[in-house]
Amino acid sequence: MAAEGAVEDTQRRPTAAGDGCTATRLERVLTSPQVRSGYASLLVQLAALIVLSLLTVRGPRTGRPLALVIDIGTGDAVDSEDGRGSAAAAHPAEAAGAEAPAADIAVVTAPATEAAAVVEQPLVEPSAEAGLPTANAGLVQPVAHRPGAPAAPGAAIEGDPFAARRRFGAGRGTGAGNGAAGASPASDAAVERGLAWLARHQATDGSWRFDLADCRCDGACRAPGTLSSTTASTGLALLPFLGAGHTHTAGPYQETVARGIYYLLSRERTTPRGSDFCEGTMYGQGVTTLALAEALGMTGDALLERPVGGAIRFIETSQDLHGGGWRYLPGQAGDITVTAWQLVALKSCQLAGQEAPSPTIAGIRRFLDSVQSRGGSAYGYRTPAAKPATSAIGLLCRVYTGWPRDDRRLRDGLDGLVRTGPDPQAIYTNFYLSQALLQTDHPGWPRWNARHRDQLVALQGRAGHEAGSWWFTDAETAPGGRLAHTALAVLTLEVYYRLLPIYSEDAVRRGF
Repeated sequence: MAAEGAVEDTQRRPTAAGDGCTATRLERVLTSPQVRSGYASLLVQLAALIVLSLLTVRGPRTGRPLALVIDIGTGDAVDSEDGRGSAAAAHPAEAAGAEAPAADIAVVTAPATEAAAVVEQPLVEPSAEAGLPTANAGLVQPVAHRPGAPAAPGAAIEGDPFAARRRFGAGRGTGAGNGAAGASPASDAAVERGLAWLARHQATDGSWRFDLADCRCDGACRAPGTLSSTTASTGLALLPFLGAGHTHTAGPYQETVARGIYYLLSRERTTPRGSDFCEGTMYGQGVTTLALAEALGMTGDALLERPVGGAIRFIETSQDLHGGGWRYLPGQAGDITVTAWQLVALKSCQLAGQEAPSPTIAGIRRFLDSVQSRGGSAYGYRTPAAKPATSAIGLLCRVYTGWPRDDRRLRDGLDGLVRTGPDPQAIYTNFYLSQALLQTDHPGWPRWNARHRDQLVALQGRAGHEAGSWWFTDAETAPGGRLAHTALAVLTLEVYYRLLPIYSEDAVRRGF
C-alpha cells in the first residue's frame, strides 16, 4: 500500500529532473497537438454559428397583434390580411380525411380590433332612412352554399360577399314599401328599437336568458322570466333578427346572430334519437330547430344542414306515437302550444330542403283533430275547447298542414277571432292570429292589423334600460318575461316583411 501511494504521489506532484520541473499528466494532455487542433475546430464552428444566427435575425415587428376569432357558418378560412382563404385551412381535419368538428366552426386570426367586434356588438340603432351601416361590411363572408341550391334572400354568394347586403336593403323596405301588407314607418322604427334592446341583452357567451342573467341589464329591466331553457330563450331572441333580414352572413347585427347561432350549436347533445336541444323542455327543441332552419333557409349555409337534420330526427322520435303531439318531455301526450312549435320547425326545415317523415305529419293532423271543436273552427289546449289563444294556434297549424285558404272552417274560426278586435295585452294570441290572417288573406286583416300594429307601437317601452322592449299582462307568456314578450312583439311587427321563410307564401302553398 505504501509503494502504491508513493507512485500516485509522484504523478500528482512535480519531481526534480535535470534542468527543472517535469510537466504533470494534465499539462501533457493540454499541450498535445491533438487537443490543440480540437480547440481550433471548435472555435471555427462557434464562429460559423454566430454568423448564421445574425443572418436570420429580423427587425422589430410593426404589425398589430393577432387575436383569435371564431367565424360561424363560413366555408372558408379568412386570411387576416385580405380576407382570402381556403376550405382546407378552415377545416384541417376535413382536409386530412378526418371527421370534421360537430359544430363546423372555423377558427381564424384577425387583427385584435376586429376580433373585439365579435365579443362586443356595437349598440347602434340602424335607420331605414339612412341605409345600412357599413362598419361591419368587411366581416361579411360567403357561406358554404349547397350545390345547386338557389340563392336565398340574405345569402352571401361566393365571390360577391356584399350581394347579401344589397338584397337585405332591397328586400325589406320601409313602411311605405310594405304598406300593402300593413307595416308603417312607426312600426318599422319600433322593430329597430326592439332589435337594439335585444342586442343589449345578449349574454357574454352569445346566449339570451329569460331571466336576463349574464347581460348588461344588471337588474335594470323589470319583469324577467323564470324559464330555464337557454336554447328556447336564445332561439326565440334570434328569430326577430332573422325576421328583419339579419343573418350570420349579412346585416348590421351579423355578429350578434353569429354568436347566438354558435351558442345554440354548442348546446347540441348528439343522441341515438337525434340532436337534442331541449335543455329540459321540448319548447327548447322546437324553437332552436326553427331558428337554425330559418337561418339555413335564408343563407343556404350547408354547415347548418347536419344539426338541422339531427334536430328533425329528435323531434320525430320524441312524438307521442298514440296522440301525435308533443309536450314538455319526449313521448308525453301533447298540448297544442308545444306541438305548434314542433310543427312550425318542421315546416321551416321543409322549406330549407329537409323534409320531415310523412308519419310525423300525419300524427300532427291526428292531434289537431283530437283538440278541435266547432267542426274544426276552434281548438283547445289538450282537449276540445274554444279559447282565443289555442284557437289561433290551431287554425295556423291547419294552414301549415294543408287546409286551403278558403276552407270554410278556417274562415269561420278566423271570423270569430277578428270580430272582437285585438286584445292589446294578449301577445301570444295576436302573434299567431296575425300570421293566420295574413297567410289566409283574410278580409278582416287590414282593419284588425291597423289597430293591433298601433297598439304594439304605443305599448313599447321608451324610458331607461327598458326602452325598446315590451311587457304584457299575458298569463300565456308570463314565464318568458320581458325577453319573450319583446321577441314576440318584434316578430309580430315583422310579419309584413316576409323575410322569414316561415312567413313566406311558400309556407302555405307548399304542402307536406
